[in-house]
Amino acid sequence: MSSGSFTEAVRQELSRLPPGGQATARRELTGLLRTAGTLTLRGGSDAGPEIRIVTASGAVARRAHALVVHGFGHRPELQVRGAGEGRHSPRYAVVLGPASRAIATELGVLDAQGRPSTAPPGPMSEVHRVALVRGALLGGGSVSRPGREAHLEIAVGDRRVGEWLAALVEAIVGAPPGLSASGRTRVVVKSGARIGALLAALGAVRAYLEVEEHQLRRQLRADANRLANADRANLGRTIEASATQVAAVERAIRAVGWEGLDEEVREVALARLANPEASLAELGSLLDPPVGKSAIHRRLRRLERFADPADTAEGEPEDP
Repeated sequence: MSSGSFTEAVRQELSRLPPGGQATARRELTGLLRTAGTLTLRGGSDAGPEIRIVTASGAVARRAHALVVHGFGHRPELQVRGAGEGRHSPRYAVVLGPASRAIATELGVLDAQGRPSTAPPGPMSEVHRVALVRGALLGGGSVSRPGREAHLEIAVGDRRVGEWLAALVEAIVGAPPGLSASGRTRVVVKSGARIGALLAALGAVRAYLEVEEHQLRRQLRADANRLANADRANLGRTIEASATQVAAVERAIRAVGWEGLDEEVREVALARLANPEASLAELGSLLDPPVGKSAIHRRLRRLERFADPADTAEGEPEDP
């Protein structure tokens, strides 16, 4: 699944959610207008601003139409332009027509004089905050496909809008997103965990589960690699120590012979020669009776005294 198709899957899922109450529908429509809305001035007797929501997603166009109907009781015009003229897919426009000024003013997109406004929305409930961000994601968002580098962004037309939209996202995910001004202002989230949390909060549960599945797989792979590396390092140290101990046994035999070793040292020397890759704990379990790792270590130290009597400290403690 490409990034584009995953983004469209998110849009499809969000567009199927119930629009909620009238106030909730209006908040979501506000987010859509901030990211996918265009303002034009009309001439003639009905001169005034005209608002369009333009999108390449049929699901988003249907959602925008439903939000206008549900939030304002107005049925906007739905226009479709087929592929062509450099476009690989159709373009949809939801045209608010004569109701444009009233709706845009009510939603804070236009001020009382009919001029574009970038003022932040007033205090709102968590439900309305989520609805506004959901609309913004539907209109101007993109989400990377799970398994690729985590990246979610929402493009807006004005930096001030981007700043207060970023604050709304932060209130949902608990951490500030990035704000990029390269080209259009973009609110950017690059944490897989926070992207998943945002998708879940907005209602894209299936998309969230897919993101979480890939996050879990990545974590499991990282844990497995870390454990494998630790095992390899431990095995390397065990083999290196074992080789040193085998060499010490051979030197001790050359120096004093088997008869020159006391019974406990002779027993551990035989066990080490027969099991050169065993750990100290494994060597201890092979003796009769079994002894602990520390006892094996002390006996090997005593063996080293036989092998290199001049280089080994005196006074090693005996086994209890």
